[in-house]
Amino acid sequence: MREIRVEIDRDGKVRILYQGFAGGECFEEARRLYALLKAQGLDVTIEQVTPTQEYYTTQARAKGVVSGGQG
Repeated sequence: MREIRVEIDRDGKVRILYQGFAGGECFEEARRLYALLKAQGLDVTIEQVTPTQEYYTTQARAKGVVSGGQG
């Protein structure tokens, strides 16, 4: 199941966590979310991007499926 969790600390800093996305799909979803926020007049600045272990594990599985389907 895909999930986007938004955490806002006491200083107003926002942390967005993406779970359940295959490989780079989380980055595509992030771009859509940032575009929606900007359309609402919010200034969105990305300070840091840290792929999780899930990103690498899911990406490897997805590549395996594609490779297996072509062979």
